[in-house]
Amino acid sequence: MEPLLLQLDIRTLAFVCGLGGFLMTAAMVGIRVAGTRHPALFDWALAGACFGIGFQLGLMLVPPWPTWLLAALANALIGAGHCLVLAGVRRYLERPSWARPLLLLIALVLLATLLFDGLRGDLRLRVLLNLALYGLIDVAAAVLLWRARAVDLTAWRRLVAVVLGVNSAAIFGRFLYVMAQPQLPTAVVRDPLLISLLLVNMVFLFVLITALAVMLFRAKAVQLHWLVLHDPMTGLLNRRSLLERAEREVARSARYGSPLSLLMLDIDAFKAINDRHGHAQGDEVLRQVAATLQANLRDTDVAFRLGGEEFLVILPATAAVVAAELAERLRLAIAATPIRGGSTVTASIGVTEVLARREKWEDAVDRADAALYRAKHEGRDRAVLLPHPQAATAAAEVVADDLRAAGPTPMRHARDMAHEG
Repeated sequence: MEPLLLQLDIRTLAFVCGLGGFLMTAAMVGIRVAGTRHPALFDWALAGACFGIGFQLGLMLVPPWPTWLLAALANALIGAGHCLVLAGVRRYLERPSWARPLLLLIALVLLATLLFDGLRGDLRLRVLLNLALYGLIDVAAAVLLWRARAVDLTAWRRLVAVVLGVNSAAIFGRFLYVMAQPQLPTAVVRDPLLISLLLVNMVFLFVLITALAVMLFRAKAVQLHWLVLHDPMTGLLNRRSLLERAEREVARSARYGSPLSLLMLDIDAFKAINDRHGHAQGDEVLRQVAATLQANLRDTDVAFRLGGEEFLVILPATAAVVAAELAERLRLAIAATPIRGGSTVTASIGVTEVLARREKWEDAVDRADAALYRAKHEGRDRAVLLPHPQAATAAAEVVADDLRAAGPTPMRHARDMAHEG
């Protein structure tokens, strides 16, 4: 293995690393052109350009170019590339990018190299300083991604974290190698260990491009799936999600005999709000009403935006009377929520209980809609309960079914025996 590694030319490896950097830039630009508009793409594209130019400058460390100057510029560009990878990771995780302070740190290191003879003339010290900086930056990016949990994205984020972690391990391996050398006469050292670690750095760029692309495309797929099921204006589930969820809740209610209620809510005089204050204000009202719903519902309750100013809430394991009480609390909470300009809004709510063993879901929705219409007709800003005509009979049947399922109790058994006697 050693002879094979020694046959590899370090300058060729550096050239391939530079090509990897330019390929990273091209890949990020391509992803953006393909339709992914994440702001982190700019940081990672610029990082690739810094890697590419930095490694290509490293190939020019021959006369007549001033070696120390080109080395300082090359190291600064490569360091800027690592900083921009970290900045992109932070921006991807919706945190402040820290791009400016990170790049300022690289600029200070470059300035110190240019101004101080002790640092400029000591190649070993410069290499140690730069390697420590690169490694720490990559570790910071890896830790951020590893800790960033998200539905359907954790594994992909951790994939990129592993890539960054392996590269930082290779960088610190080179750091330890240089530490063990009493002096470093040249930056190009033909040693099997050093060449192996440089190979890892070369492969790192190509694997990083793939890992970043997969993570971005997976995030885009998750975002699109979310948009299919949710209303982007309010963040609530949409009408497409309603049928699937309703079918599941009705089946559960029919199987276990548990109550199931629903609310139909409509914002009063919403068109007047749009006409008087503009559609931007109307959108803000929708968001505030949605936030009020989410703040006042249980974890098991589910709110949907049906469209326009109309909302629906499914209340599992909730009887009609309890649902009516909740509707009144929601009505008061919405009326007490101020909107921009100091005005308030009100809502009308229709309430009903779904008799899962006696009717279809659509029948209950029609009844809730009728209750909502009655609330509007009676003056708005109120909650109206409209039960099923056979609600009392259905409740008695559920109780009887439960008693039969539970079996004979001791008191009933004694009464039956006395009757038989």
